Amino acid sequence: MNFRHLVSEAAWNDLLHRGQRRRYTRAAWLFHQGESPDFVVALTDGIVKITQLTKGGTVAPLALRGPGEVLGEIGALLNKPRSASVKAVSECIGYVLPAHAFRGYINRHDLNSAVYQLAIQRMHENEQLRSALTRLPPQARVAQVIRYLAAEIGERGDDGIVTLQLGMSRDELATMASMSRSSAMAVLRTFHDAHVLDLGRERLAVRDSAALAELADG
Repeated sequence: MNFRHLVSEAAWNDLLHRGQRRRYTRAAWLFHQGESPDFVVALTDGIVKITQLTKGGTVAPLALRGPGEVLGEIGALLNKPRSASVKAVSECIGYVLPAHAFRGYINRHDLNSAVYQLAIQRMHENEQLRSALTRLPPQARVAQVIRYLAAEIGERGDDGIVTLQLGMSRDELATMASMSRSSAMAVLRTFHDAHVLDLGRERLAVRDSAALAELADG
């Protein structure tokens, strides 16, 4: 579920029409945590990574997002500083809309409730994931994270294989699973040997979604 799923085709096209098309090269920052929420970006192509600087000074990966997202929407609606940073992990195309214009768009299409519900749903999903990671064994932790990412940005082919453009380092993937890099890599190798997934430098392919679901349940 993302912003595009909340609105009609006409409403989505209206949003794009009001924005300015912009191309982001790989590794370009769309915006940074703490900045003023002056604009939102409606993503139509590519994958971005959302990260957050913790109180301890480390950068924690939060999620990957794909086409159909509106990035920076809550900060723009509440007029609060950016709560996270967003970086392109592939070449991206987005439509940039000033915050005041986005607020007007939301009011015209009566979308305030839907946007907040989406934000709450995602907070709930993140809390569920974090809660699960505290009680599950290593294999289930990694499987949970991969399933979460696959639901967000996975592309299912005709052969049933779900491909993810990861856009994050092995260290970041391990951080999401609340594990050390070496432990996470050991689990990934086990999954690979069992033909559950294939792991490349920048892509991950889930070959057996049913097996991954069983592993995620612990």
